[in-house]
Amino acid sequence: MAKTAGRFNHHLFTYICGFLVISLILYRLGTITADTDLWGYLAFGRLFWEQGRFPYEDVFSYVPTVNPWVYHEWLTGVLFYPLYHNLGGPGLQVVKYAIGLATFWLIYATARLRGGSALAAGLLLIMLAGGLHTGFAPVRAQIFTYLFFALTLYILENYRIHRGRYRLLLLCPIFALWANLHGGFVAGLGLICLYALGEALSRRQFQPYLVGFGLAAVVTLINPYGWRYWTYLVHALTMPRPEITEWASIYQAFRSGTYGLMDLSYVLCLALFSLLAIRRDTPKDPTTMLVLGVTFALCVKNIRHLPFFLIASGAYLPRALKYYEEKLRVRFPSNLAPRYRLLLMAFLMGASLLLLAGFVKLAPFCLKLPEKSPIVTNLKFYPVDAIRYLKENRLSGNLLVYFDWGEYALWNLYPHCRVAIDGRYETVYPHDVCQEYFDFIQARGNWRRFLQRFPPGLILLPENIKIVRLLKKESAWKAIYDDKGCILFQNRSH
Repeated sequence: MAKTAGRFNHHLFTYICGFLVISLILYRLGTITADTDLWGYLAFGRLFWEQGRFPYEDVFSYVPTVNPWVYHEWLTGVLFYPLYHNLGGPGLQVVKYAIGLATFWLIYATARLRGGSALAAGLLLIMLAGGLHTGFAPVRAQIFTYLFFALTLYILENYRIHRGRYRLLLLCPIFALWANLHGGFVAGLGLICLYALGEALSRRQFQPYLVGFGLAAVVTLINPYGWRYWTYLVHALTMPRPEITEWASIYQAFRSGTYGLMDLSYVLCLALFSLLAIRRDTPKDPTTMLVLGVTFALCVKNIRHLPFFLIASGAYLPRALKYYEEKLRVRFPSNLAPRYRLLLMAFLMGASLLLLAGFVKLAPFCLKLPEKSPIVTNLKFYPVDAIRYLKENRLSGNLLVYFDWGEYALWNLYPHCRVAIDGRYETVYPHDVCQEYFDFIQARGNWRRFLQRFPPGLILLPENIKIVRLLKKESAWKAIYDDKGCILFQNRSH
């Protein structure tokens, strides 16, 4: 009887640990401030469903736009609009949490497939939850890219371990769907190439990966734009984006303050941890090193790419940690005395419940639109009252609006107002027009040139930027509305 009483229930401990990991992931995914790009998806979706034909030309802007309008996130908008129209913010948030949990599960499943222990795979998920959640702001098209990147990684590993003639054919439907939801499918194609190169370096059969790459690339042409989609992508992937903070390098983001010391330390510590773990991975695996090295280099170059490095780390490192588990003779928690096991499980269950309570306290199914300028200037807020003022006073015409507010403005004000530049950026606007717009916003050089070439009737800006002080000195403009966050100018000739 004493022996039975002291027996450790591994299944119960596993369930409690799983509950803890899920609670932590949900808590970290529980962001509720609506992302500025969301309104562009919804506006496209509304246009698609209401006009009964595919919108190849932009109708939201009054400045010159590219033709055709290649909106690589078009299917995201088509799916999101009915959800938001019928279920509001909760409908979109449920999708976000479902995709987030599925992405983390695929990371875990890949780690286990590669031979990583459940303990190591779970610990890696806990580590990743501290950084990967940033890509799941409510509710961006990138969530589909993270899901499909993790799924592609799982399929490639599955084929590498188990082979099977038709496993790589699963990539075809995935990439056909992925290409229409978000242009990040290019990362998936790059991942397949890295596997082909890694297997070639290992002197293993690599040709099937090249076939898989070719098939995956071909099916991306199943889109409303045909080959023009790839023409757009080549331009989009090679163009500079100095004004867009998420495309900054880690160094630039740190210098500008958009990336704090904790963020920088997190990435560097994870990179060091990866290096130490992979050194002990047996057998040595060029594919693993290639994927981790390239994804880390990409995230150093552009912080937007950090999730790819995190997903790869979560999938690869658990197996590499086997050396350290064996070195330390980890038998945890079986080697604990029974009373300590009970205390441990009680602690883990308590932590899980606290995290779950924190998640619920966030009101996680809301979509929040902060209406006032925060003390920390790099946090998002929306000109909710100013947009309401424009609507109530039936003001219409060309609206030059702050970049981060452009999609929110066109979602709320079309067709009465058309905007200048917004977050759809290179999908809609020529590079020279964007450059002149940012010269105006940042009061650089001949900032009046944009006003002269593309004269607006209204200008909506944050109240604390330099160009506002300059506009107040211009006789052609008068302030007709202001609050603690923004100011609205009207051309006196209108």
